[in-house]
Amino acid sequence: MAPKASYRVKISLTCQSVLAEHQEQHYVLYYARATPVWLRQLDRLSAGHQAFDLFHKQYKKRLNILKKMQLCPSGCAFNAELDKHIKKEWLHFLNGTYGLCTQTGRVAEIVDKEAAIAVIDELSLLQHTDYASTQLLMSAKVLLNKACAPFPAHEYPGSSRARYLSDFAE
Repeated sequence: MAPKASYRVKISLTCQSVLAEHQEQHYVLYYARATPVWLRQLDRLSAGHQAFDLFHKQYKKRLNILKKMQLCPSGCAFNAELDKHIKKEWLHFLNGTYGLCTQTGRVAEIVDKEAAIAVIDELSLLQHTDYASTQLLMSAKVLLNKACAPFPAHEYPGSSRARYLSDFAE
């Protein structure tokens, strides 16, 4: 129940001489920086299905912290449909998505990123903004900025950083 590699690099090598040509290919896999920590946590489990339970528990724990900070979205994905949302995030986690789009791929960063985006989306729907909603928007952008990966130039245009933080002064 470990995440897949976030990047797979294929290296093709051709070496030519007067006598012969040699070709070979190598693959290098890059995982989220927090993957070793996750694997150590899995070592303590007695069954593979407990990996999701661990993810679920960590997700809810971080979300409760965000609620205390008043940075929790009001949408149903983070409330009435939370378990369904966490299952979806679990699949993204296993596919290596969060090793690409968060700083380290830790569960807490995943929650921070997803909750911040949801709060920003909710606030963008408001017709009128007051001081409190402006402060909440700034807090959500700070949270997203901390969790979100910097993204290389070729990935930046399609990233959440480009969509939500392009106007944000770090």
